[in-house]
Amino acid sequence: MDMNQYLSMFIDESNDHLQSLNENMLLLESNPNDLSIVQIIFRSAHTLKGMAATMGYEDLASLTHQMENVLDLVRNEKLAMQDFIFDTLFKGLDILESMVEDITQGGEGKADVSGLVTQLQAIVRGEVVSTKNGGTVEQASIKNNVPAIKTSSAIQLDEFQYSVLDQSIAEGHRVLYLEVFIRENCQLKAVRAYMVFDALERSGEVIKSYPSVQDIEQEKFDHSFSLYYITQKDPAELEQLILNVSEVDRVELVELDHESLKQMGELATSTSEVAAASVQLELPPVDSEPSNKTVSETAAVNQSASKTAPKAVTSTPSRTIRVDIERLDVLMNLFSELLIDRVRLEQLASEAKDHALTETVEHMSRVSSDLQNIVLKLRMVPVDTVFNRFPRMVRDLAKSLDKKIDLVITGAETELDRTVIDEIGDPLVHLLRNAVDHGIEPVSDRLAAGKPEMGTVNLRAFHSGNHVFIEIEEDGRGIYRDNVLKSALKKGIVTQEQANAMSDEEVNQLLFAAGFSTAEKISDVSGRGVGLDVVKAKITALGGHVTIYSTPGKGTNFSVQLPLTLSIIAAMMVQMGSEKYAIPLSSIVETGIIKKEQIRSVHGNNMIEFRGSHIPLISLSGIFGIKDFNEASEDETEIVVIQKGDRMAALAIDEFIGQNEIVLKSLGKYLPQVKGISGATILGDGQVALILDPNVFIK
Repeated sequence: MDMNQYLSMFIDESNDHLQSLNENMLLLESNPNDLSIVQIIFRSAHTLKGMAATMGYEDLASLTHQMENVLDLVRNEKLAMQDFIFDTLFKGLDILESMVEDITQGGEGKADVSGLVTQLQAIVRGEVVSTKNGGTVEQASIKNNVPAIKTSSAIQLDEFQYSVLDQSIAEGHRVLYLEVFIRENCQLKAVRAYMVFDALERSGEVIKSYPSVQDIEQEKFDHSFSLYYITQKDPAELEQLILNVSEVDRVELVELDHESLKQMGELATSTSEVAAASVQLELPPVDSEPSNKTVSETAAVNQSASKTAPKAVTSTPSRTIRVDIERLDVLMNLFSELLIDRVRLEQLASEAKDHALTETVEHMSRVSSDLQNIVLKLRMVPVDTVFNRFPRMVRDLAKSLDKKIDLVITGAETELDRTVIDEIGDPLVHLLRNAVDHGIEPVSDRLAAGKPEMGTVNLRAFHSGNHVFIEIEEDGRGIYRDNVLKSALKKGIVTQEQANAMSDEEVNQLLFAAGFSTAEKISDVSGRGVGLDVVKAKITALGGHVTIYSTPGKGTNFSVQLPLTLSIIAAMMVQMGSEKYAIPLSSIVETGIIKKEQIRSVHGNNMIEFRGSHIPLISLSGIFGIKDFNEASEDETEIVVIQKGDRMAALAIDEFIGQNEIVLKSLGKYLPQVKGISGATILGDGQVALILDPNVFIK
């Protein structure tokens, strides 16, 4: 089997399992007695171990195996989860993630895990390390005298299997060689063999069997079978466990050390048995042929009938494929050009007044609209793919800072373009770390201020017009103007004269200055003056911006506005004198006409009444300097009411052209960012129309 062709799939599925492990470990930490969660965690770890072993990443498989041993004790109610066990397992997950990342970068997925392995083995042995005084409680080890067995039928091991057994011995596990004899008059010997394997699987792991699993399930064996087995269980208990299976005659087993394992290998039978024997490892779904199934999966087919050949166990074929994002970019660009031509054809058909041509163009329009919806959805990804790693991060930060924090995530189903999803993760990490470290106060300070000891960090996402907003809001200490200015003056970021003239919003923006920090001491979390400047640079590069809202003593809200960066949007085309503009339809509440006497001046700003409240009336002709239109000279003015969150405003326009599907084009790198303009589009007649960014007009 060519492993390279499965590498990409291995990496993707490993990351999925690691994410599942992190999420369920956090869930288990909140519900430590819920064994159903432990079963899910154990299964994910077991699958990850099998995948890694199959791909040849032995270090990754070995570490996962050690973690699996701890989880096995927990799920069998022989070990109760405690804080130090959670911390140790979380450290293991971090190392596994770094190994997978190394593999992603072309490495071999190796890491020095000796210290962590020692901790995991101590947990398995019952040596509980106290975090307060460093003392240990050792569980007495029990030596067993087990009968010697004949080695004439020993199974030959390949190099990998031998190393697994040898390493298991070195790490303190029991490695056993068993031969199980079933009564000669047994009528359902395959079923009895399955019951033995099922019992063994609950207390350890079968590495290799002879005859093979397939031969055993098809009753292609005499009345005995042999296997190599790794466990923590007492051999005498195992023997009794097997003898409890009906129609098992006797069991011969021997516990192996390094020397006896070597001797067993030397006395093994010929290599012809290697092809027949099966390895007790789970393979990735891409190679789930019957010959690679585990004992419990394959033997289960025959537990109801022994004489009938087993039916093939087939998995449901995957209904998803992974596509390179560059291919989607090409598809989007091609469709954008098609859409421009479609609009042009519609215009030509309208002018030609040819019925057949009009009918054909209308049909093409319907088909292309359906195609457009599919193309757009292909690129959209829920922000949950970014959000799902933050609960673990906040948990670790809270523990390191000795704070109690509740992370509340809402709107994780909000979809964002894949290119933005790939870039937004790091900025959000910095903002969350800032909220946990600078925002949320220590428990003592919160209690003194009359707040609950547990701080709350809200991470929310929502759509507004042609943008997605991601907000990080906490109920911490808030931003104090004087503290920010004091630090900015000390670092020479602003002068005293500049500081005196700055508004609160401008002062808050100083947090994004390079090298700025209000931390009193440098720590692993903050204080080095890097972080928020990176956030602003990255968000600006994505075509978005970040705003800070804060109330001293009550908390701070970082609001990140991001463009969907979709190439195609639905828009209302409007005329402003001789110029045409497009307003994203998703931002529009309604359209209407107002009379001149309905406009009121409040503190120098034009306002109109709209559904029981007053909203600002914004002059686009004034903002963009449109010389051939001025709504002030009109008796009646057409308006477009736009919305951002729960705030609204009205835009004064000349006249409506109609609704259209438009292609969003960037203004390019050589044009400066124009306030209120998010891009441009090419109309059916070849003219260029600017696309408005309604969110800019609402304060």
